[in-house]
Amino acid sequence: MLANYDFHQGADAQSLAEHLAGELSALMTNAITQKGSAVLALSGGSTPKPLFEELAKHDVDWSKVVITLVDERWVDESHELSNAAFMKTYLLSKLPDTVSFVPLYQAADSVDASLPAVVNDYLIATGSTVEAPREFDIVILGMGGDGHTASFFPDADNVADLVDIESEDALLTCHSPSTQVERVTWSLPVLLNTDFLALHFTGESKKTVFERACEDGAITELPIRSAIFQDRVPLNVYYAD
Repeated sequence: MLANYDFHQGADAQSLAEHLAGELSALMTNAITQKGSAVLALSGGSTPKPLFEELAKHDVDWSKVVITLVDERWVDESHELSNAAFMKTYLLSKLPDTVSFVPLYQAADSVDASLPAVVNDYLIATGSTVEAPREFDIVILGMGGDGHTASFFPDADNVADLVDIESEDALLTCHSPSTQVERVTWSLPVLLNTDFLALHFTGESKKTVFERACEDGAITELPIRSAIFQDRVPLNVYYAD
């Protein structure tokens, strides 16, 4: 299979964030017009900070927007590693209270036991059902220096399941020696079931990783390949040095 992506390079990280935020605003407005709501899955980490700040400046009917995370560390929002806390600081706190947010962390006896409650919260927020869950309108992926995306880590003991495009699970857990805590992630087929799939990253070192991932090789070696080499939706790559 050939790589399926379009590459967009910005002059710098800030101008890239401004450009991408404008595109996302237009996409959200279109989804609201066409479907009555817009559903976004956004990534954590340091890279999205300027994107979140720029996105909050746009005039969107946020009362009709549902936001969730692509993946999350299994920690509550008081923890320094929480993606939800990061998102609340740099995006959600700047938006009207009418926006809906579906966190991926739920307290439970184990990370696996927490998943049904997360799925149920998502179905309620989106007004959909188990039989016909609401698809994402926008998915923004990130990428680590090890080639992981979402919580698809190459050293995870279940990495083959994480990059399975035929997975029947909506949510999966990740157990990886390189991560400090257990993680929750939407599955690959759920993330690919979107109208707009993007990969947002900065820095020459990550560009080198991406270029390597565009070459032939095992998906489990560089899991970002699961988004590059697939034919369900084009991957829009947004990069700046």
